[in-house]
Amino acid sequence: MRTVAVVGPGLMGLGITQVAAAAGLQVLLVGRDGAAAAAGRARLATQLQRQVERRRLDAAAAEALLARVVAVADDAELARCDLAIESVAEDRAAKLGVLRRLQAALPAGALIATNTSGLPVSGLAGALARPERFLGLHFVSPVERMKLVEVVRGERTAPATLAAGLAFVERLGQVPIVVRDGPGFFTSRVFAAYLDEALALVAEGVDPVLIDAAVTAHGRAIGPLAVLDDISLALNLQQIRQARADGLPPERCRPLAEPVLTAMLLNGRAGRRQGGGFYDTAADGTRTPWPGLAALFPPAALQPTSGGLCLRLRCAEAMDALRCLEHGVIDSADAADTGSLLGLGFPQATGGLLRWVEHFGLPRFVDTCAEFAREHGARFTPSPWLRERAALGRGLADWRTPTPERTTTP
Repeated sequence: MRTVAVVGPGLMGLGITQVAAAAGLQVLLVGRDGAAAAAGRARLATQLQRQVERRRLDAAAAEALLARVVAVADDAELARCDLAIESVAEDRAAKLGVLRRLQAALPAGALIATNTSGLPVSGLAGALARPERFLGLHFVSPVERMKLVEVVRGERTAPATLAAGLAFVERLGQVPIVVRDGPGFFTSRVFAAYLDEALALVAEGVDPVLIDAAVTAHGRAIGPLAVLDDISLALNLQQIRQARADGLPPERCRPLAEPVLTAMLLNGRAGRRQGGGFYDTAADGTRTPWPGLAALFPPAALQPTSGGLCLRLRCAEAMDALRCLEHGVIDSADAADTGSLLGLGFPQATGGLLRWVEHFGLPRFVDTCAEFAREHGARFTPSPWLRERAALGRGLADWRTPTPERTTTP
């Protein structure tokens, strides 16, 4: 591939543009019109300059990178593209409109990818005459610093398209994992389980500061409520409503999260960029808890321990990762660990989310989750498949790539 188009000059689109141009590709940046594309390129120039000032990027490299980015004024310019990546808002109608626009402008042999974080790729493929040349490329924000890309295989994605997608990601210097199409894929789905458990704790009256502190004390760089603030509470609620509109099963519509997010938005707390969420954030990045939290979610008389909080959150996250493995959303425990380390911010020292489960002990994990299920709900209930794995005493060895250390007999 020599020339790629990125449609959507927002935060994610500009990140994808940067890593593609840094890999030596020419990037055509596409917006609603030529003016929007030009404004996006100007924002990219500002972002690159900021990275130079912070010594994250060499000035000469930034200049060369920007020279490979062209703001598209006419869709006819897309006729020379090998690949186009749609990266507009998580709205089905908006994405379908962009995909139809790309289909009309691209050459017949070009590939089309969507950067959706959760909308099923197979459903979006219905807008295209050549769905076999369509796939998902789910980058993780901030793209220029996060190495993971989920390469999503839709129901009609051709093997050659999947192979080309993997090769493209590797050319960018990113790390791909292949996931089967489905709501949330792997990373968005598993991360939602983690975030939603934190919101369930808030609803139970657990101190939000205690929740975030427990997570950072056990190796994560930032707590789940601070993450929600940064992503936007409003965006999370929008995704829930989209999932319901798409007719997804109730458990995939984040029932733990919706009441807490709704209450926050009704009180004007939509996220950090919208004036504040669980925290008020100062110009220097300092976070202080929003004073209205205690009135909205009265504190429980007995607060859990830091270790207990971290264990519950990890078990919620791991349980959904194991469901993904059981149901073939992801085909190996190694890929799940890669996804959790590079895409979810899971502590590096653990070796990954499912490696942590194995170190904890699969029988012990099953017993712990069964206890959580009795206390907090069926989402923690171990499946018969998981109970069988625990009883066999092999951990997740059958879902790992053999290595000399694992195959050598004494």
